[in-house]
Parts: sequence; C-alpha cells; structure tokens
Amino acid sequence: MPRTLSLHEITDLLETDDSIEASAIVIQPPENATAPVSDEDSGDEEGGTINNLPGSLLCTTAYLIEDGSDAESDSDDPSYTPKDDSPDEVPSTSTVQQRPPSRRRKMTKIVCKWKKADLTVQPVAGRVTAPPNDFFTKMRTPTEILELFLDDEIIELVVKYSNLYALSKGVHLGLTSSEFKCFLGIIFLSGYVSVPRRRMFWEQRTDVHNILVSAAMRRDRFETIFSNLHVADNANLDPGDKFSKLRPLISKLNERCMKFVPNETYFSFDEFMVPYFGRHGCKYFIRGKPIRFGYKFWCGATCLGYICWFQPYQGKNPNTKHEEYGVGASVVLQFSEALTEAHPGQYHFVFNNFFTSIALLDKLSSMGHQATGTVRKDRIDKAPLESDVALMKKERGTFDYRIDGKGNIVCRWNDNSVVTVASSGAGIHPLYLVSRYSQKLKKKIQVQQPNMIKVYNQFMGGVDRADENIDKYRASIRGKKWYSSPLLFCFELVLQNAWQLHRTYDEKPVDFLEFRRRVVCHYLETHGHPPEPGQKGRPQKRNTDSRYDGINHVIVKQGKQTRCAECHKNTTFRCEKCDVALHVKCSVDYHTE
Repeated sequence: MPRTLSLHEITDLLETDDSIEASAIVIQPPENATAPVSDEDSGDEEGGTINNLPGSLLCTTAYLIEDGSDAESDSDDPSYTPKDDSPDEVPSTSTVQQRPPSRRRKMTKIVCKWKKADLTVQPVAGRVTAPPNDFFTKMRTPTEILELFLDDEIIELVVKYSNLYALSKGVHLGLTSSEFKCFLGIIFLSGYVSVPRRRMFWEQRTDVHNILVSAAMRRDRFETIFSNLHVADNANLDPGDKFSKLRPLISKLNERCMKFVPNETYFSFDEFMVPYFGRHGCKYFIRGKPIRFGYKFWCGATCLGYICWFQPYQGKNPNTKHEEYGVGASVVLQFSEALTEAHPGQYHFVFNNFFTSIALLDKLSSMGHQATGTVRKDRIDKAPLESDVALMKKERGTFDYRIDGKGNIVCRWNDNSVVTVASSGAGIHPLYLVSRYSQKLKKKIQVQQPNMIKVYNQFMGGVDRADENIDKYRASIRGKKWYSSPLLFCFELVLQNAWQLHRTYDEKPVDFLEFRRRVVCHYLETHGHPPEPGQKGRPQKRNTDSRYDGINHVIVKQGKQTRCAECHKNTTFRCEKCDVALHVKCSVDYHTE
C-alpha cells in the first residue's frame, strides 16, 4: 500500500530525485482550513512561492500531477476519482504556478524512493594507464627512493628561501644543498635517537655524545640553519591563505606524491593530526584522538598507507571548490579530481561519517567513481531503516538495508554497536562470517557481516597506518615557530612514502626503522663536514658520583704530559677510571669530596 506523503516530503523528493517530472502539486485542505482567516492563510492563490508556505500547509497531505499521465489508464486505480480541470475545482491552497493543461491527468500518490533490495554493481576498473614496468627494475637505495620526492628542485627551493630570509635579518647563512641534506639527516636521526635537549647530541659526556652528529655538523651551525629555515618568500605571501608560508612546498610535494602513487583502485580519505602546542588560528583540539592538539591535515592514501594527496585545514572558506557539498565532502571531491587528473581512471573511495552523504555518493557516481563510508543518521535521506534500539535488541549480526533509485545502498548492522554504512560500489552479498567474542556465552561466535562492511574495514585504514608509521619515529627536534611542526611533517611524510614504495617494489624490503637509519647514515657520512682541526669544544664533564665512590681509581702512566685535574700542573699520570690527568700525590684530594 503506497504511503501518503505530506507536501514537505514531496518537495524534498522533487529536489533530490531528478527522475520525477511533475506539472503541478495539488494540496488537500489543512486541518485548520475552517479557522478564521489570518495573516498565515492569506496570500496570492495563483502566484505563491513554495519557500514561504506556513507549517499547516507543509504538513498536510498532497498529491503530484505527473507529466504524460493519461486519464484513460486510471481504471486500474480504485482510489482515483475523475475531476474536471475547471478553475472552480482547483483548491484555494494550491501552489500551482500555472494551470495544468485542459486534458485530464492522473493524480498519482508518491511512494518512498527507498526499497529493500541489494545493490548489484560491477567494481570500477581503476587506473587506465599503469606505471611503466621498468620503473623499479633498477635496484634503488633508500636515499635514491627518497630523492624521487626530495629532488633537486625541492632542495633548491628550501635553500633559496632560507638564504633569502636570513639575508632579510642581516645574517649571511650561505646554506648549500649538501649542507641541507646533512641538516635533514640530523632531523631524521632524532626520531629514533631521542634526547631531552637537542644540544645534547654535541655534548662530550659519554652517556649522550653522538659521534655521527658531532662529526657531521657543528652545533651552532645547526641552530642557525634551523632558525632560518623557510620555503616561501615572506614579501609575497597570500593574505587569504593561512599556510602561505608552506604552500610552495606542499604544492610541489603533492605533485611528486601523486606522480609515484602505486597502482591501486581503492583509496581511503581521513584527517591527520600534526602535534603543536603553541598558539595559532589553525590549531585544533579533537577530543579522544591520540594527538589532541595540533594542525589538521586532509589526507588521501592507499590502503597500505602511501599518502598521495594532503592539504592543511584552515577553517571554513566560502571560496572553496564544491563548498555546496559541505566541508568534508568538498575536500574528498578535490582529492578525486586531483587523482583523476594525474592518473585517469575510475576509483573506489572509502571514508568515515564526517565526509559521507548521499549527495557526495551521487556526485562521485556522476564522475565515474564509487564510494563507501559510514554515515550519520541525519544524512541517509530518510531511508526507512530499523532504529538502533530495535536492532540492538535482536541477534548480533542482524542488519537492515534499503536501496534508492540512483544506485546507492544504506545498511544498518548490529555488531558491538549499531553502525550505518552507505555505498555506491558494494552491496550486501556475499555475506561473510567474522569472529566475535560473546560476553554472554563467554566464547567466540560467528557473526554475519555484509560485503559493504567488509569493504569498509579492509580499505579504510590507510591514513591511520601512515599516521602510525610517522608517529613511531617522529622527529624529537622541534622549533618554537608555528610553521616548524607542519614543515617537518612534510619531510616525515615523504620519508614514509619512500619506504612504502620500497616495500612495494623491492624484492627484499626492510622495515621502516632500518630504512630510516640507512638514509640518516648516508646523509651524515656523505654530506657532513667535520670540524676544522684545532677547534675544540668545552672540557668534558665528569660524573661526580663515580669520582667520589672510592672504587677502582687506578693511577696509570700516560704517553704525554697534560694538566693535572687537581693542581693544574703538567703530569704524565692519569686516573684510568675518571680518564683525567692526575698526579699520584693529588689522587687522594681529587677523589675526596
């Protein structure tokens, strides 16, 4: 039995479903039709506008007059009553802009566009042009793969604007490409060799002294480069772009990340947090996230974690492309356009409920793509699914689903909690069995899982995997300037992407830590500049606790004369444990507190 709809529901259908062609809407009298005439009821009967109707009319029953319907076929509808189309028969509350034609038309009740059926669709083909087969036939070292992203153009960009910024402050920096690679090697090393203060890398004390770092670059030189690091000209910044200081680097890295993206069909889209605890208009707080304070980046990635597109979020911008679809959906569409432009083809995108809407699925379908994502309750276009409360009372694994006339399916599934998923590229079947632990039975049980849930779980975690890889060895060296965190994040991102290419194409891949260490050793050993002879640092500090413990302080002969640590006169003896020059007669005084 078709469900009678209100005027408000009919207007929603006409706005969302282009397949319905109508010439007029006929509205039954509202419940307060016999009430005294008020300002709410008055108006132009022939020229009213649908946007300014009172609530009494929007809630009343209405019918639609479809184009092309004929009165001769009305005999099959027992509820149909022929009527004359004379002006006297038109209800006074009608919103018809012009009178229907003189011929008699059938009044058809609009039924809900959702129906209970499975979605049958062929998977998308993916990329049209595959990458060349000889792309990685040559064995590449980790540094060579990294420099596919950090090529000469990127390095020269950093060197040019860093020198320009230092010159504007009256400092002659003189940074070179080789020296910047050495600097970058120290940044990468701090991710797996962390010290509380970055200056401790250059200390002479044996517990923290790092020979590789101190032999590659002097401490003050590192500090000078870090304080002047820039990737844009401060004199030509876009005032409407809050990340204009980083925009040249982000744009160029996006081109390279998109160029070398592996041949995949499924791409996940999610947000990525870069930690920052200072003050800035784009810093956000997200409760419940591993990184709660920092900058938010939109990222598109493969299922294994290769990030092929990223953009910083800087608040709602009315000039953003596809803004009519909302903030989340607009960036998904920007990513899909960038991916299709670089690698023409049809793809399947997976995202969470922040981005998913039926309008977004329709838009991606019109572009030739498919999509799957969890969806919020108020974004399913009134699909008549069972409520969360009703599903939770049923057996675990129970689900309800509906399909519309445009190739979208919405499914609500009862697992640990009730989850709603919408898709234009995956249906209910085939059903899978997944293992879940039952608190009631105290054992693992088999639960039914629709195919679209499996697709979402399988391909959604790409950005989270990249986040995990980067956070595991994130550089511990930080700057106080607001742009230092996102700037170092860009270098961390391409290092992680280089490792993803290595594990994809190399026959004997290494883990991320070993890959990172090989890059660090190559940069510091090849591009490092040892201190000039004769330049010495401060005297080495000794551990006072071991100096006064009175254990194993043996005075031995040394090959040359040095200053005694107690009386400061020349001596040829030294304490073997403390490793200081010391007269035999001064040993007692030196080792007594």
